[in-house]
Amino acid sequence: MPQQLSPRDLEIRLKAQVDFPSPSPVAAEIIALARDPDIEMSKVAHAVGRDPAMTAKILRIANSAFYAQKRPSQNLRQALVVIGLNAALTLALSFSLLSSLRSLRPQGIDYPRFWRRALLAATAARAFSAVARTGHEEDWFLAGLLQDMGILALDRAVRDFYAGLPPGAGHAEWIAYEIAALGRDHAAFSAVLLKSWHLPEKLWLAAEHSHRPEKLDARSEAGVGARCVALGSELAEAVVADDRPAALERVAGQAQRLLGLRDEQFTQAVTLVLQLIPEAEVLYETSIIDPDDADALLAEARELLAVRNLHALQEVSALQATASVLLSRTEELEDASRRDPLTGALNRAWLDRLLDREFTQAVIFGRTLSVAHVDLDHFKNINEEYGMQAGDQVLRSCAQVLQASVRGSDQVARFSGKEFLVLLPGADAAVARQVAQRMLEAIRDTAHVTDAGTVRLTASIGLATFTPQQRFPNAQALLGAADHALYAATLRGRNRYECFEDL
Repeated sequence: MPQQLSPRDLEIRLKAQVDFPSPSPVAAEIIALARDPDIEMSKVAHAVGRDPAMTAKILRIANSAFYAQKRPSQNLRQALVVIGLNAALTLALSFSLLSSLRSLRPQGIDYPRFWRRALLAATAARAFSAVARTGHEEDWFLAGLLQDMGILALDRAVRDFYAGLPPGAGHAEWIAYEIAALGRDHAAFSAVLLKSWHLPEKLWLAAEHSHRPEKLDARSEAGVGARCVALGSELAEAVVADDRPAALERVAGQAQRLLGLRDEQFTQAVTLVLQLIPEAEVLYETSIIDPDDADALLAEARELLAVRNLHALQEVSALQATASVLLSRTEELEDASRRDPLTGALNRAWLDRLLDREFTQAVIFGRTLSVAHVDLDHFKNINEEYGMQAGDQVLRSCAQVLQASVRGSDQVARFSGKEFLVLLPGADAAVARQVAQRMLEAIRDTAHVTDAGTVRLTASIGLATFTPQQRFPNAQALLGAADHALYAATLRGRNRYECFEDL
């Protein structure tokens, strides 16, 4: 085992490594942009567009299984709309950093095996993030990709440092070996490097705590990221384990403990990993997993699910039927996560995502977008006269009436207590008025049945429309205009709609 070294002295030695690559000029520009809270598409497009190979990869990933868009992106700006600016920066940074780091020549470790494991762990971290709906999936992909950079740095800074490890040593053995020699494991040194490269704090914190994610608050952004990265690393280790079924079962238990994933969600994550790997292999120009290993991994993950949750079904037909049930359940859960539990309309969180997406596409592609802010008139009187339970029943009934009154492409969401918001993609002011009139008449003409009796009420609606001629600076300004129109409708007697452009 190498001589005991001072962690502080080793940090200085790592930073002084003249042959260890720093981020390229393009990567440095991307890092700076990622730290800018007022990031602009033109700046991102300029930075990414300086590297034609990177541009091609961003276009490819926008049209890949990573995003599964119905309409292909034809140019870089369309790809940035699909991926999102921050996600595009993170992906571009991963391409640039990986290209620089793979130029290193190995001294004491198997580099091809190292990079295969790194890409598998990163892809798995992204999949766990996607299934757990943590957000920032590309950030945790990058953190997963760079979490073991400390190994490369130690290999360069301390000659033959890893020579004392037995061939085929597992990740846990590497960690124990490093702590015995240095008092720290490589995750700490990875964080030192990422921090020195000025990467966002959440990324180097996720890497630093990837071996012990519980040390970070599970509610914090970095804490969530560290848990995704840790699980990605454990799944990558399970792929090459001698007893893969037992290793997978351990990872499934960790997924439940760290992210609250049920067994069927764990299997969903493994399936997603295998779906994403072929595209990642093309994008990063390396083989990640042998096809036979991939088939075996999926089979063992499904078997684990069957044994633990489906009472060891042995007949193939029964397993297929159960898999269909699980798929249906997953789709139901996905839908439920987007809906308000009381009314069944879309919830506010999902509304915000849809509005941002539709507004961005309206700006980029020159489309129209209308919003209708619906307020139920004198709803407080219903609660006071009939009771809160009856009020809830009326809210559910109104949500159903609104949904039946709009077009198939429109989206109805609960905005707040007695307010709804309707997104009308592609609707100009004239179409928005027609839909608003239908909603007013349907609410007014419906007898809402409750346990306390039949209730009738009216609604007021504020309309606002984005067009290439009537522009708003952002989605919130469009919402504000609809709210202003709604206020005008209430002042003018309620049971009517008003349009912002008429005020």
